[in-house]
Amino acid sequence: MPHRTMIETLDAIGESLLDELDDIARAADARYRSYKTDDLIEHDVRAQAACTYCHMVADADRKFDGRPDVRPLDIRGLKVWLFKKANVVIRLKKMDEDGRSRNYPTRQAKAFDAQKDLPGLPLPPVRLTAGYYLDPTGIFVRSQIARPDGREPMWCGAIVPREDRKPGERIWVDVTRQARF
Repeated sequence: MPHRTMIETLDAIGESLLDELDDIARAADARYRSYKTDDLIEHDVRAQAACTYCHMVADADRKFDGRPDVRPLDIRGLKVWLFKKANVVIRLKKMDEDGRSRNYPTRQAKAFDAQKDLPGLPLPPVRLTAGYYLDPTGIFVRSQIARPDGREPMWCGAIVPREDRKPGERIWVDVTRQARF
């Protein structure tokens, strides 16, 4: 598969789609936070992630349904969207600050993260993870998009909220941490 840089990949995705992914993550978190306090207090971290994920998937399905440039796919339980013009496949997840996501290590999840072929998913689209990062107390920090490369992300970009953007600057910021030697 040809390698594309972070800049090339995110430029191919474009501002409009990055804004939609940011909206999806923020709306899912806001919807989860709107639950009654009595219900929220009973949820652990897994329940919070599961509820937020369900809201993200439902919103993505509503936003992308019927668009000719988007093809939703369900590969044995792995829900992804193929964005034809950008030549990327995106799944939605909760991530840590480095763009890592935790998931049950199914064969298809491992293959997706390793940028490998999956049944029904053509090569060479770049496989990406889009979603959100929470602080240790469970508060929304940012929407982000990462390119997995096996167990570690190759890069991670934070999507800058509309209200914080400056004219002429990219709508994302590279938040990839450099490896220490």
